[in-house]
Amino acid sequence: MRSSFLQFVRSRPRRSICLGFLALFAFAVLLLAVTPQGRTGVKSMLFVTQVLGALPVNPQEWFTQAPIRERVEFPLAEGMGSADIYRPPGDGPYPAVLVFLGVAPAGPDDPRVLNLGDALARAGLVNMFYWSPQMLDKRVDTDDVHNLATAFDYLREQPFVDGDRVGMGGFCVGASFVLVSASLEEIRDDVNYVYAFTPYFDATDLTRSIASGTRFYNGETEPWEVDSLSREVFEIQLIESLDDEQEQDRVLQALGGDEAARESLSTEGMAVYRLMEGVPLEETYALMDQLPPDFVQELEYTSPVNHLGGLEAKVLVMHDQDDNLVPSEESRRMYDALERRDHDVYYTEFEFFQHVDPTPVSPLAYVRESWKLFLQIYNLFRVAT
Repeated sequence: MRSSFLQFVRSRPRRSICLGFLALFAFAVLLLAVTPQGRTGVKSMLFVTQVLGALPVNPQEWFTQAPIRERVEFPLAEGMGSADIYRPPGDGPYPAVLVFLGVAPAGPDDPRVLNLGDALARAGLVNMFYWSPQMLDKRVDTDDVHNLATAFDYLREQPFVDGDRVGMGGFCVGASFVLVSASLEEIRDDVNYVYAFTPYFDATDLTRSIASGTRFYNGETEPWEVDSLSREVFEIQLIESLDDEQEQDRVLQALGGDEAARESLSTEGMAVYRLMEGVPLEETYALMDQLPPDFVQELEYTSPVNHLGGLEAKVLVMHDQDDNLVPSEESRRMYDALERRDHDVYYTEFEFFQHVDPTPVSPLAYVRESWKLFLQIYNLFRVAT
């Protein structure tokens, strides 16, 4: 694509047309940047083009300096936490955001992570990616709720950060965890906003959706094709909810067709087996009540639905309409609940994401969805920068 663009630029009279367009674009950016709303709009436009990679050039890089990236460690309640910080050059202080990518995310050196961290820093936001060893291993760790609060305080204390302008952002499971963490008494008054991309609202409902292959909202249901990653994490969590390793083995044997192993399962083991095997949605309710109590409590603890009363920050939510890792109905229920509480919330559903990654759509849909994304990011930067 870039080579074709360069050929276009070097041709005549196309060269003059292209250079004229770029000059007009630069002039428009400068004109808009003279007002606060215009500056936010420019930041949003440049950020969207950078993260989507929609152009053969990166206009954000024309107007901003390369950010600084550094790996940091900080003490947690148990052990040390690890994170990557991306920040604009200079002393600041700058607004900041703590980012959590959740279960089995792209790693620290994934090009998508590098691009996101770079784009946020070029937009004037210090951003810190918190890395959870358990989550990287596809295991949900409830300790990360408080670990995120510790990471948030660590970020606020950095000399180049404006401690009065710090928020939290997350993706998928990470989005739900930052919502729960932001409601904790020790930090909730200091969290300016929470940005949640494809969160779940109720981990119990998400478990029911995965077990039944069903999405549901306002009394209506429809089949849902579950992504392999969601199913894998779901199965790991269910199996490991059983304390008895022999019981775990019997469940796996029963799933493999061993009738004797199936007959020997306890009530809890049978509930795990049936949910992993797959059952209709209506049967999941009774089975969830038969799971180990500690596991049920963990699901409740890590569900934003149970923490809305402590949430003070503005909430911005976005979701892939046809997401097959977390059904978009989860975000719809979250938005409905926050609206009923008169909470400050902004919500958008998209058609051109596959979970959190852009996916090809028609040109008309691309323009429409890009505009929706611009508005979403504009609302984020209004409160964040």
